[in-house]
Amino acid sequence: MILFVTGQYAGAQYIHPLFKKWKNSDVQHPEYRLVSTGTSVKYWLKSGVKFDETTDKNTTSVAEYLDTIKPKLIILSASGTEKLEYLFILEAKRLGIKTANFIDTWTNYKNRYIYNGKEIYPDTILSLDEKCTEEMVEDGIPTELIQEIGQPYLEEICESIPPLGEKILLPLQPIKKIRGDTLGYDEEDFLKLTLDVVKKIAKDKELHITSHPNGNFGILDQEEIEVKEGQDIEDIKNSHTVLGMFSMQMIIGYLWGRKVASVQPNLKASDPSPLSRWGVVPRVEDRKDLIEFMNSPLSSREISRREEMLQNFHGSLDRLDKFCANELMSA
Repeated sequence: MILFVTGQYAGAQYIHPLFKKWKNSDVQHPEYRLVSTGTSVKYWLKSGVKFDETTDKNTTSVAEYLDTIKPKLIILSASGTEKLEYLFILEAKRLGIKTANFIDTWTNYKNRYIYNGKEIYPDTILSLDEKCTEEMVEDGIPTELIQEIGQPYLEEICESIPPLGEKILLPLQPIKKIRGDTLGYDEEDFLKLTLDVVKKIAKDKELHITSHPNGNFGILDQEEIEVKEGQDIEDIKNSHTVLGMFSMQMIIGYLWGRKVASVQPNLKASDPSPLSRWGVVPRVEDRKDLIEFMNSPLSSREISRREEMLQNFHGSLDRLDKFCANELMSA
């Protein structure tokens, strides 16, 4: 028995291709259960995947649940914001149950493993690729825990890349709620800069502003800005340009050949956007930068790095499937 635990929307996306493979396979697959919390609940409800919810997020309820289903392996997302993930890891350690969690995107590594001021690690951390591993080690995550798997969700959606859409996409993130003022900007600063430029130099292009599953953007209503609920990859399908901060939509847009820029006005911390941190898309900090980006074509470096990333995703799902099988055999 494998127990999967997901906390965030992107974590649910990462693991879903494995469930679909097992469901559609004639080969016997492991018995498994799924526990969902946080914004991953919304994803699983929409996907029609059955899951358990623990209403009481405490050590006792987690211990009772584990005693009931008796898993040999627990695989978790690494949200960094969901208490339940940490409780499952801590209780699994007490009971001698093997644990692994996965990184779903290239950012915020070390903070995913801090709970109540202490470092909490599973037995294995599933890395996205060599670059992810390198950055995690630089962040102080123990090398011996890391195993490179890939990103099954990105592998799946990049198997058939749709043609360019007609819209400029602005995916919002709840920066103020999650990060406070630590970055030097929030979603309102992002919108103020992007709308000022886009409305002037691209006013004939349709603008699509979307909300994050974990966000509350009602404050923006007073600005007469229409913010629609995000529709996952449909939003990127309908776009030709993505102006974001450091969201998964930007990564998907980049992999799908859209023009992408990371808009982070007055950034005062380390860059949380992997694409701009690696220098493959521009980081925009002011009006001049954004105008220059809007008027420029894709660079050759963007194109070559994209092909490298796409190659790295090949085989992600098979590697994850094999990891599950091997860990169960050795449990």
